[in-house]
Amino acid sequence: MTYIIENANLYKQNQLITTSLLVDNGKILSVQPNFPKYLYMKMSAKDFIMTSTSVFYADGVPQDKDTTIEQYMISRYLAKGCTTVLVSAYIKNVNELDQAIEEVRNFYKNSPLDYTIAVKIPIKDFTVPFVLKCKRKKIPAIFIEFNDKRELYKIPWGWIREALFPYNSPLIPVIVNSGKEKEDLLQTWQSILQREKIPHIEESLSEQTPLHLQVLKKIGIYPLKGYLQTGGELSYNLYLSGNEHPVFSFMNDERKFILAVTVHKGKIVKAGEKIYYNLENGEEFTINRPSFFS
Repeated sequence: MTYIIENANLYKQNQLITTSLLVDNGKILSVQPNFPKYLYMKMSAKDFIMTSTSVFYADGVPQDKDTTIEQYMISRYLAKGCTTVLVSAYIKNVNELDQAIEEVRNFYKNSPLDYTIAVKIPIKDFTVPFVLKCKRKKIPAIFIEFNDKRELYKIPWGWIREALFPYNSPLIPVIVNSGKEKEDLLQTWQSILQREKIPHIEESLSEQTPLHLQVLKKIGIYPLKGYLQTGGELSYNLYLSGNEHPVFSFMNDERKFILAVTVHKGKIVKAGEKIYYNLENGEEFTINRPSFFS
């Protein structure tokens, strides 16, 4: 069914704009200030703040046997307006790659979330053959686990850069250390990879936190997910607030707002306290060009 979402306060790229969306069958046909000549049914969103649904990072599959998969998905993702996850499969060497990816896929293929699979590996096992295999499998991001800056200087970065090209999966740091030691390691990481001109994320990623737009761009999830645009999927959150000036306060601290509605590919996932757990709504998606929009 074709209809119009009008007067939406859309939060997009750190700005709030009032706009309208012409939608049909889970897709956005057009985004314009208004559609005065169209006679389709209209839904007003003026009392809400609209955002795209969130994209979260997930470190592997859960090991907690006391929680059902449905409880896990609802509490960590759906109740928080997340409909897409970047999942890292942990491996110790290149021979484990297929098995680790399949383990993640078997878990998330029966979930209501869209997902794409990255890999995480200790830096001592991060090699050119490993990078080449990741490139063949279109792995959109590689997490590198290290705790000593000397490990970074042992990597043949020139060969790694050639192996990554032209797919160019960004490298993402994973550091167990904290405090000043972690800051020093990140600074060394950034200095080396910038000098070597290798696509990378400067900071470690946190779970249970929406990934920033620049991270989504580097990995290639944007504009497939996490963005409301013409031709894109209709996946959005609507937030409520009792504030007299919600448009201005949302830009300062969106955490004060109440998530009222989540829609994923045109289907309602959350309405108030009610969660609709639809296993047919999730799917794996492939990223063809990481770093293209960064």
